[in-house]
Amino acid sequence: MRRLILNLEPAERARAELERMDGIEVVARYELARTRDPGVLAEGLVGAWAAVAGSEPYTRDVFAAAPELKAVLRWGTGSDAIDIAAATEAGVAVITTPGVNAEAVADMALTLILACIRRLPALDQAVRNATWRLDGPTRDLAGATVGVVGLGAIGRAVTRRLRGFGCRVLALEPYPDEDFCAEYEVELTDLERMLPRLDVLTLHAPANPSSRGLIGAPQLRTLPNHAVVVNTARGELIDQAALAAALRDGQIAAAGLDVFEHEPVPPDDPILRAPNTIVSGHISSFTELGLERTKQALIANVQAVAAGRLPPSCLNPDAWA
Repeated sequence: MRRLILNLEPAERARAELERMDGIEVVARYELARTRDPGVLAEGLVGAWAAVAGSEPYTRDVFAAAPELKAVLRWGTGSDAIDIAAATEAGVAVITTPGVNAEAVADMALTLILACIRRLPALDQAVRNATWRLDGPTRDLAGATVGVVGLGAIGRAVTRRLRGFGCRVLALEPYPDEDFCAEYEVELTDLERMLPRLDVLTLHAPANPSSRGLIGAPQLRTLPNHAVVVNTARGELIDQAALAAALRDGQIAAAGLDVFEHEPVPPDDPILRAPNTIVSGHISSFTELGLERTKQALIANVQAVAAGRLPPSCLNPDAWA
C-alpha cells in the first residue's frame, strides 16, 4: 500500500474518494499543516508515498528524511514553501492546482476593495455608536484607477470584475496575455509609473525572490493618500511594518489584507492596530466553489501520480526523468 498523507483539514473533503483508490492508504495528519519546523514535518512524512500539502516547509532535509516520497501535491496554487530544486534532486514531483480558486479569490479581492473604498467598517461602527453618518462622503470604485500586480488566473478574474465597474486598469505583469489586455483595455506599465496614478492597488503575484518586499515604504509614499491597498496573494509581497506605519501616518487611506508576513498573525503585530485596516485569515479561496474545484483537481492529480503520470500542473517534470 502507498501511504498518502493529508496534511491539511480542507483535504478531508477529498478523503472518501481518495480512500476508494486501489493500493492507497490515506492517513490524516492535519497538524502538519500548522508546523513551521522542518524536523516535525520530516517525522510526520516517514513512510509517505505522497503528501497533500499546505504551507508547511518542504526543505532539502525534509526530502532526505522521507526517501519514499514521490510527490507533494499542493492544495492550492502557491509553492513558495517548497524547495523545488531540492525536490527535483530527490525525485519528488511538486504538483499544484492552478486556477481552481481564481473566482473565489477574485470575489474576496473585490469585497476588500469595496469595503475599504466605501469605509464599510467605520460606517458600521458609527451606526452602532449612535452616529448616523460620518463626516464627508466616501470615494467610489466606479471609474476608479486600479493597479493590478499580476495577471495570472486570479489577476485576470479581478480585472474582469473591475471592468464591470468602469475602472481604468493598469497592470504589472512580466508575461502578459496580449489578447486579454486588449479585450479588457488593460494598460501594461511598471510599478514606478503605476503607483502615483492609483486609487486602488491590488496584489495577485506569487512570492519569489524578485517579488518579496515589492511594496515597501518608498512605494507606499508614492501612492496618493486616498489610495487603498489590498493583498489576497502572499504576505511577503508587502513590507508589513511599513504598511502599518503608512496607515498610521495617513500616507494611504486603508488596507484590506487576507495574507500576512507571518501566519497566523501574532496578536502584537502592529498591523492589527493600524487604522482603517480590514483583515481576514487567509480564507479567500475558502468557499464552497473554491473548495470543490480544488478537491476535484487534487483527486485528478493523485490519480495521475498513482498511474505513473505527471499532470500538466507539475512544476518540476524533471523530478521523474
